[in-house]
Amino acid sequence: MNPAAILGKLPMRAGVTLRFRIPVSVVPAGATGVLVFAWAGITGDNPGGASFWHLSVTIPGGGENFFSLLAKAASGSAGANSQAFWLPMPSDAMIQATLLGADLPDPDNDGEVEIHGYLPA
Repeated sequence: MNPAAILGKLPMRAGVTLRFRIPVSVVPAGATGVLVFAWAGITGDNPGGASFWHLSVTIPGGGENFFSLLAKAASGSAGANSQAFWLPMPSDAMIQATLLGADLPDPDNDGEVEIHGYLPA
């Protein structure tokens, strides 16, 4: 796997949006779609309820396409989730990830956004 395909960490604070550029070394110019993979491992002290990430791309005309990744683990327990989803290649080559619901404050929580494939032109 190309290390550049790992775009970055998921946000763990509710309402925070992180933007990730899709490198041309991973998805060449002219691609029509991307296979976005996101994973999360939740453990430790997370006092809130359920949380989910909204992973989106902007499409021509100003709309967006997205998928969601749910995370819930009671305090003191652990949980994990992952999902891969085909999204259209955004014209700005950016993917957004926003955490909605409860904060996930435990420092042992982790999660990433990755590119696992693309559709050629």
